[in-house]
Amino acid sequence: MVSSKLVEDLQTANYDVTVMDPKITNCKKELLDAKVQAPRLLAGNRFMHYYFAMGCQITSILQLEKPNEY
Repeated sequence: MVSSKLVEDLQTANYDVTVMDPKITNCKKELLDAKVQAPRLLAGNRFMHYYFAMGCQITSILQLEKPNEY
């Protein structure tokens, strides 16, 4: 099942997931540069990368499909 909000504004959803991923990368870099010991934060960042990649793929696929199929 696909959220109606996602289908209505696929371009914004795709843009959002694409723009946020580099922010997570920057957060990871800053933590490592500052030698902060935060394994839970780093693990969370890895999960976020995974979810952003998945979200980008989903919104890209949905953009190719006809929205009225959902």
